Amino acid sequence: MHARCSVCGEPAVARVEYARKWLCGAHFAGYVEGKVLGALERYRLVERGWRVLAAVSGGADSAAMLGVLAKASVALGFRLAAVHVDLGIEGFSEASRRAVEELCGSLGVPFAVVSLPEVAGVGLPELARRARRPVCSVCGAVKRYLVNVAAAEAGADVVALGHHADDLLAYAVKNFLFQRLPELAKLGPKTESTGGLVGRVRPLYEVYKSEASLYARLSGLPFTEERCPYSPNRSVEGEVRAFLDSVEARRPGFKISLARGLARNAGLWGQGPRSPPRACRVCGAPSEGELCSFCRLTLKALGRPMGDVAREKVREAVSAIKW
Repeated sequence: MHARCSVCGEPAVARVEYARKWLCGAHFAGYVEGKVLGALERYRLVERGWRVLAAVSGGADSAAMLGVLAKASVALGFRLAAVHVDLGIEGFSEASRRAVEELCGSLGVPFAVVSLPEVAGVGLPELARRARRPVCSVCGAVKRYLVNVAAAEAGADVVALGHHADDLLAYAVKNFLFQRLPELAKLGPKTESTGGLVGRVRPLYEVYKSEASLYARLSGLPFTEERCPYSPNRSVEGEVRAFLDSVEARRPGFKISLARGLARNAGLWGQGPRSPPRACRVCGAPSEGELCSFCRLTLKALGRPMGDVAREKVREAVSAIKW
């Protein structure tokens, strides 16, 4: 006998254990949208009239985020656009870019694509090779830099990230285990703007990965299922995520409670004396020294800091966004 939706009696597509409900496609979509809308309001992630720039990768998580935000923007009165960073990874980046173009086109969301090969002259794999650093480490630094520059140049009030609860909690527990406690302050539902860094919000803060993926599928949102060839098969985050999943299986709702606890206390971990960020002498981005992380990276890999070139290229790209 097939399960029926606990709300309307139609055939169910998903079981939400911590809510003790079976839900059909329509009510599951409404459930996820309600969770995101609730997070936007509970954590005060956006305000009426704000310009929200969503960073979209082409995967299911960011597709789900953009799909819900497109609906929420009408209800909450904020303006929405998207940005995608093309990392120049053969095969994977082309598929990701196509998915983003289809997604934004289907939702009517203005968007811009920032191409790393156009900015730096090389794609991510070659940049990492020349810098003699792990690809994933360089990827994170590049995306953080380019998305922040895009947000600043586009006049965005905040950047929306597609991080879901499973990712955020795994990062939080990992940082706690390694006693990188100040990093916990960056893993709450929002990070305030400061010293040239545009604030960041995480609308999927209370949404599980499985929920985001199913929402994207049920809503018919375009996304790629291509996996980055540099994604590690095993990692500490993966081990932590498996542990959290095992607790959730025995105690449904555990991860939501953990996420809300982190949200209440994340700010405490970032307290303490800190020097205000300086401006990079090349591109003006926030920096702890003379050069920002991107300019240091490109100086080592390419022989010159490329932040000034990057800012100009990003400015050209985001000029396509009409709020």
